[in-house]
Amino acid sequence: MTERRRLRRRWLVAGVAAVVLLAGAGFGWWWRSVHTPAELPASACWSVLTRDDLKPLAEHVQGTFVESRPHDADEHLQPHHGDIDCVLRRRSGESPGKSLLWVQVDAQPDFVWKDEYGPDARSSGPGVNRLDFGPDVQGWVGPKFVQLAFRCDNPENAARRFPYATVGVRPGEVTDATSEKVHRAVLDIALKTAKAVVADFPCSNPLHLPDSVPQSATNFPPPGP
Repeated sequence: MTERRRLRRRWLVAGVAAVVLLAGAGFGWWWRSVHTPAELPASACWSVLTRDDLKPLAEHVQGTFVESRPHDADEHLQPHHGDIDCVLRRRSGESPGKSLLWVQVDAQPDFVWKDEYGPDARSSGPGVNRLDFGPDVQGWVGPKFVQLAFRCDNPENAARRFPYATVGVRPGEVTDATSEKVHRAVLDIALKTAKAVVADFPCSNPLHLPDSVPQSATNFPPPGP
């Protein structure tokens, strides 16, 4: 074998090795990007929620999620006329705008509570059922959301004649809303947020919230078509 052929073979072997190394590196990067767990904040939504509260929502989800509260710069969870929101979104540059969780807290007047939550109120659509959180809490549960309402006597709300507080929770676009784990996490987050409203606002009226989500409240309606 001539020296030229040996040199050509060496270059060929080196080229094949380089291609294999590059392919392996690319596969490794793809594997890590697909299987790396989502990065979640240690504390979110008025410091009410922890990373453990959010983890069930982020199974099979990648990216870094950060908190966005567009209508409220205050750390205190105090519902007034006009909602306060907390949204967990993917960080800019990582499919921005895709959310993991949405939480809304609001105050409502008597007539809205009667129309939307009172004994004669009707569900807002198919697959939306009454939510059983005990006699002091009214609410609705749908395939992809939970909504709670309860009386919260507070001087500021009384002055505005908005004596009811509402808590709404829904999973975001990247979350599997049909998952049983997600359903339970949404219920837990709604109850935890309601308790934080009662303590932080605070609500002066006697109000009983369950220690944990009642079993009767865990049966979400089946997802629609």
